[in-house]
Amino acid sequence: MHIGRGIPQGRETGLRSSTTTGQVWSDIVLNEAGTRALTMYFAPGSRTHWHRHQGGQLLYTIAGQGWIQERDGESATLGPGDVCWTEPGVEHWHGSAPDSQLIQLAVHFGDVEWGPGVADEEYRLP
Repeated sequence: MHIGRGIPQGRETGLRSSTTTGQVWSDIVLNEAGTRALTMYFAPGSRTHWHRHQGGQLLYTIAGQGWIQERDGESATLGPGDVCWTEPGVEHWHGSAPDSQLIQLAVHFGDVEWGPGVADEEYRLP
């Protein structure tokens, strides 16, 4: 059994920059046996780069409005309480709407393969 009690004292929230566009912060809350869970905060208009997860990804939207889009595929708007499952190996990005902050719990399984940034032309209302 593993119980997480939030962010360990003295550890600062990480500002991500090499795999995001805009201001995105994250905190790892679980990293066990190939499963990683993190809370993510996206400033308005911020987003991840294109990426895929070896074992898939579950996103739970806590607050704000966000978007998710699969490469050459489905896109959707996400709001508080929405849960989104991305199948293993499917390239996608997720982030906040242009006029909203976004807080998500992201849980992924296996390694992450990062791709290029999401161009402004690709970042649009689903």
